[in-house]
Amino acid sequence: MFDFAPLPDLLALTILVFVFWSILRRRAGGKLQAWLLGWVFVLLHFAVLLFGGRPGGLRTFVSAVSSMAMELAGAAFIYAAGGAQRSVRLRWIAATGLFATLLYILFPYLNITSASYYYAVVVMLFATMVAVLFHDPDRPTNERNLYAFWVFLLAVALGVLVYRGQQSYGLDCILFVVYLMAGIQYWRKFPQRTTGSTTAVVGLVAWALVFPIAVIVAVFQPHLHIQDSIWNIPKYIVAIGILLTLLEEQIDHTHHLALHDPLTGLPNRRLLEDRLTKAIERAERNEARVAVLLIDMNNFKYINDTYGHAVGDEVLRIVATRLQMRIRKADTIARA
Repeated sequence: MFDFAPLPDLLALTILVFVFWSILRRRAGGKLQAWLLGWVFVLLHFAVLLFGGRPGGLRTFVSAVSSMAMELAGAAFIYAAGGAQRSVRLRWIAATGLFATLLYILFPYLNITSASYYYAVVVMLFATMVAVLFHDPDRPTNERNLYAFWVFLLAVALGVLVYRGQQSYGLDCILFVVYLMAGIQYWRKFPQRTTGSTTAVVGLVAWALVFPIAVIVAVFQPHLHIQDSIWNIPKYIVAIGILLTLLEEQIDHTHHLALHDPLTGLPNRRLLEDRLTKAIERAERNEARVAVLLIDMNNFKYINDTYGHAVGDEVLRIVATRLQMRIRKADTIARA
């Protein structure tokens, strides 16, 4: 029999994946592709749950695939939030962590109950996360200490669960740390808090808290039944936050293009006139003076005619960069 309970979430996630795919068609970017990949894994999680009502080995396979899909989605979200570097070494480390998680998921379905196997996987996961943590030597010390605390906490929690024979709850601990790290990375990515970034961070943290709360409810309040739609609310909060962040970035980008020269990135005539007006008003109030310097490049037409406009554009960019390095923060250099 099919379990149609996840069908509404499956339809909602399908629409969400289509939205991200549509955005990606118009705006290429590695991080946006990672967000799309993460939501595809979440979609896979709900898709395989449709077969959760089937008895026997298929139900076991469905449970393993859905759990692994959530782990892969969390890994994609960490990368999308800016928490991974592109290097062959780091990819091998991340692959080792995912492999260890897969083993942790599959052990109970392979009739492997020996605690020693679980301890070996816990050690592998711990070593992987430590390797990822210290892969970048330039990472700030306070950030490394924060991650080290969560890695140590995860290792202790997994060890206690294995010791007490409750290995099935270990995956919830892993997912809790994964989604919490994604929230921390997203918080660090946007030092200037916006509505979108704050919403996404709140959603990721709430998503992380779902896993330990579910374990606590299952252990201490087994008679308490909470609808699946309530557990899934953080997912949609994250989606709303990410879409708002993309919209805010697009608005900022459009605003920047309207006030800056597309070739050199310098303020254009409109922004120059606005800043000059404000500088004159401020000088009148303070009985000060304003200096305006007009710079012209001699024989620039000769460069374009001799070497081509591509070389001329590069010369303008180099000159603009060097001039910006020589002015004060309170000054403005523009291309009018």
